[in-house]
Amino acid sequence: MNKIITVLIFAIAPMHAYAGVMLEGDYKLAGPLTHKGATTSGKSHLYINLTGDAAKQLYEELDGVPTKDECTGYMVKGKGNLGCYVTEPGKKYFCSFSVNLAHAKVEAGLGGCF
Repeated sequence: MNKIITVLIFAIAPMHAYAGVMLEGDYKLAGPLTHKGATTSGKSHLYINLTGDAAKQLYEELDGVPTKDECTGYMVKGKGNLGCYVTEPGKKYFCSFSVNLAHAKVEAGLGGCF
């Protein structure tokens, strides 16, 4: 568990320091995602969701060209298992990833499907 907390601190703290904005969002403890992107019951994954200015800035800073997510219809940019979506152009953004607590690795978060 300490390893996971360390990973989260080193993953989130630099984003906050770089972004210069307060982090907004939520988290959810649940099981793995289904192929449609919904969570299953359980406590194997910690889902981290960023919203507000932090999500907007992270979306804009990610390299790459936005593509349309076929499951949500939103424009998305991603890096590894981090996905950032524009839910209302110029106004609302959403970024998500998860931590697999059993294996201490970053995996896909809430959002699209796979």
